[in-house]
Amino acid sequence: MDVSMPVQTVVWRPGTLEEARSLKREYNEEARFIAGGTLMQMQREQGIPFPPYLISLEKMRELSDIEETVDGAVRIGALTDLETCRTHPLLKKRCPALQEAIGTISSPAVRNRGTIGGNILYGVGDVIPILLAMNARLSWFSEDGIRSESLSDYVTDSVMPLSGAILTDVTIPSQSEAHCFFRKIGRRETFIASVVTVAMQAMVSDQGFIQSIRLVAGGGVNTPRRLVKCEEWLSGKRLSDVQLTELSVMIKEESALIGDAFASAEYRRTVAAHLLVAELQSLQ
Repeated sequence: MDVSMPVQTVVWRPGTLEEARSLKREYNEEARFIAGGTLMQMQREQGIPFPPYLISLEKMRELSDIEETVDGAVRIGALTDLETCRTHPLLKKRCPALQEAIGTISSPAVRNRGTIGGNILYGVGDVIPILLAMNARLSWFSEDGIRSESLSDYVTDSVMPLSGAILTDVTIPSQSEAHCFFRKIGRRETFIASVVTVAMQAMVSDQGFIQSIRLVAGGGVNTPRRLVKCEEWLSGKRLSDVQLTELSVMIKEESALIGDAFASAEYRRTVAAHLLVAELQSLQ
């Protein structure tokens, strides 16, 4: 019988990004970055032990700011807790659909600890669909300095960020007069992973032409993804000319949502198509 004691986890609390990256480089795979820690705590409850070393980013308060940039974008520090995002006046004014999405995530206690960066790095977090629809960008601190990429590239690329890279912020371009939509379907409204999650951002002219559109589908174990072929098919069309039945078939095919113990692939694809088509139809 194994009676060995579990190895105690050492927690480092560096004061700068450079110190944090240096620690990660030193301890490599034995160390993980931690912010709110809600995901790691959930994993431990499922039997996955903490790594030997944790590199806490909690001292880096500059990573928890929310501000408007000179070009009208909204920058959210990766360490900003979800509850602050949900109630922040700038996001209420500029990104209400993001606040709606955050309101569906777990309980207030979890939102007070969990961060927007952590929800993104989770891979299937409920903020990802609406951020994809809003064309958000991520910034990373790495060996090569600050690197920026679109969230869409991050979730679709098979290559992960460089080892030791730290997510510093999320930037949402000015939404102007765009129409944004988010909807989460779950076995309950909150506290659990979604069964189906969809999001949309659309710009429609006064004459009813679709000037630009981004459609996103995800849910459960599915990594949220943009439906680029559907977007290209819709772009430039007059809303009243869109064949909704054809669009529904295209969404089901391109979303390629897979099933699990809670919902079949067909159910997920059908619900995602219904929600997106119904929202587009409401803009006519």
